[in-house]
Amino acid sequence: MLIRSLLRNITNYIKNLYYAATRWIDVLHCKMKYPDYADNEFNQGRLKHIWGVKSSIDTRSKESNMYTLNDIEIVYDRKNKLYFLHMQTQRFESKKEERGYLQSLLLSFKDFMEDNGYDTNYQRNFLYSLPNVNSHAESIEELYTNFKMYVEGYCSVCGREN
Repeated sequence: MLIRSLLRNITNYIKNLYYAATRWIDVLHCKMKYPDYADNEFNQGRLKHIWGVKSSIDTRSKESNMYTLNDIEIVYDRKNKLYFLHMQTQRFESKKEERGYLQSLLLSFKDFMEDNGYDTNYQRNFLYSLPNVNSHAESIEELYTNFKMYVEGYCSVCGREN
């Protein structure tokens, strides 16, 4: 029994060394490939957490990051050079509550844009492009415009229902 326990401890020690070495190599690789990479909760490989509104039900951290549950967040994919918008979906009792939630997220996004000097009046060429609202874009301004079109369009269509 003592030998079995000793072997288990040695096995766990070797596994921990392996995982630590693998992580160190991954972080080193990311730092070489992406000069702005930092080994923290805002980076995960090629992905970088730009901004978010942390959900009130998540008590893990004080601020929004890659590992928190966020009502809305922007993540940048360094490899593809695209910004992605992720939004937590929820169930609401009425369309009015749903519209209020979306409008509050849009207002938070607008505040982020203004606080960081981004243009909230980005003009998107809509006539000769695919008429859809993407959750990814090449710039934060384009991402904001896409989300604004989504929220305002949804609220105008669903505004007639209660």
